[in-house]
Amino acid sequence: MRELRDLKTIIEDGGLEPLEWGALDIFSFDRHLYRPLVHLKNKDVAVKPVALNEGEQQFVKDLKSYYERRPEVFEDRELYLLRNMSRGKGIGFFEAGNFYPDFILWLLDGDHQYVTFIDPKGITRLRGVEDPKIEFKNTIKEIEDRLADPGVTLHSFIISNTPYDEIEYWGMSKQDLEDRHVLFQKEDKKTYVEAMLERILGRG
Repeated sequence: MRELRDLKTIIEDGGLEPLEWGALDIFSFDRHLYRPLVHLKNKDVAVKPVALNEGEQQFVKDLKSYYERRPEVFEDRELYLLRNMSRGKGIGFFEAGNFYPDFILWLLDGDHQYVTFIDPKGITRLRGVEDPKIEFKNTIKEIEDRLADPGVTLHSFIISNTPYDEIEYWGMSKQDLEDRHVLFQKEDKKTYVEAMLERILGRG
């Protein structure tokens, strides 16, 4: 199709502007290690690497918005984001039930590296707070201890696009879940990225 050939040329020339076209939402974030990023609303078009789902797309856009809105936070820091590859090809963790988090975020603060594994997802099907994906918040600290590098701090977060009231039956308060690094993407849209970064830097 002519439109796809034109899009290919624009990408190769580095002149891509955000574009919504049919089932495709194509956008860039210059802190992501490859561009553009693609959200695909149906399966009629194949995308490699894997297209972002709605929660993943929203996370990148929310992080981009915060990065652009709060440049002072990153004045002496470098931020990088990478979409993890699919199961079997990307970075996975046998210790957490063969968990492949969707994103890896690097925050470089002087000589210190904060490496954070982030998984935006619906959580209604998880097995409560004991699910390995939520427990990975603790598992990753065990991996950090084995790494024994004082210049590297590891974290993990679940970015829930399931509202809190749908999992309130777990018997945990919203604050308890946030303390377990489960942040809520929809009801805390304006604050969850900042809350995540504060916890990464050890301030929350």
